Amino acid sequence: MFIHNFKYSIKLLLKNRQLVFWTLAFPIIMAVLFNMAFSNIENSETLEAIDIAVVDDNSFNSSLIYKNSLKSLGEGDERLFNITYTDEKGADELLSEKKVTGIFRIVKNEPVVTVNSNGLRETVLCYVVNEIKSTGDLVMKLGFEDIRKNISSGNKIDYEKEFTDIAQDVLSSDANINNVSTSNMSYIMIEYYSLIAMACMYSGLLSMTLMNYRLANVSAVGKRSAVSSAKKSRIVLPSLLASFVVQIAGLILLYLVLIFYVRADFGNELPKIILLSLAGSIAGLSVGTAVSVMVKAGENAKFTGLVGVIMAGCFFAGMMGVMMKNIVDKNVPILNKINPVAMITDGLYALYYYNSYERFWFDVISLAVFSLIVLLISINGLRRQTYDSI
Repeated sequence: MFIHNFKYSIKLLLKNRQLVFWTLAFPIIMAVLFNMAFSNIENSETLEAIDIAVVDDNSFNSSLIYKNSLKSLGEGDERLFNITYTDEKGADELLSEKKVTGIFRIVKNEPVVTVNSNGLRETVLCYVVNEIKSTGDLVMKLGFEDIRKNISSGNKIDYEKEFTDIAQDVLSSDANINNVSTSNMSYIMIEYYSLIAMACMYSGLLSMTLMNYRLANVSAVGKRSAVSSAKKSRIVLPSLLASFVVQIAGLILLYLVLIFYVRADFGNELPKIILLSLAGSIAGLSVGTAVSVMVKAGENAKFTGLVGVIMAGCFFAGMMGVMMKNIVDKNVPILNKINPVAMITDGLYALYYYNSYERFWFDVISLAVFSLIVLLISINGLRRQTYDSI
């Protein structure tokens, strides 16, 4: 029964030409078009030090985490930033004259980045500031815990020394920002990462199509399934497995094109990128299943709704403008924490920009938890479905 449903589900998917185009052919076509459009934009161009202005005032000088972190990132031959320390007026003039990529300042004890445009350098600057902010929050938490322990023990406390020592320990750890690519920085890789994330989420079209076949209020096959004695698990699980197998085939084709035709450089991180893609594909399958089960509408309406959900996730994750992700992270952080597209792109960026894998594994686990929760909601919704007549 399981094998029969599995084979039947794969046949249904492969016979649907529109579905095959959007989930298998479309990402490959986009990869080829990206290569044709952008292949001559960069020729052995490296990520050079980024020119930034820092507003050097009392607020900045009292923020030791930002002051020391930026200082370390602006020193040495492999520095990330060329830093100009100036006042508010001088920083604004440098930015307006396009002599710097952005301005960093401290306003009410919070970091503020000001840029004039969207681009790779602006994105790197915002990511660095976000990482330093996370480090600062960790220092404060550890500092308060250490102070509380000393107060309980009756020890004398040098508050400034406590926070300075902890900051130095954190800053000297191996979770620092670093370009670990084995070759030159490629601007177009950002587009390929976005394409991979989109392809992962399009797997939801596969699972939604098969689930629609199993719903009595959508198809004649669903009516027969609803009145049969077969357990729903024996019908649903083969459908999900078939969707996943077809999705894997699509990802294999996409990676073959990216590696051997486009010659995209994934460095030494290809296995982890594939793992993240599989986790993202499962998340896409779960979203497609949820839309099919929970949305009470026709097949076309569900298709449109799912594509809308995917494209909204892509937009908030920064695919239509790399600064959008930073804006969302800053103003509505919870939105991208539950956005699977943002989890995928964030994991891909983490592999490039960081020399530790903590952030990458966090994104992989987040995708797994997201998929499990959405699938459980879908299963519960499927069990509760009843019909007055079929």
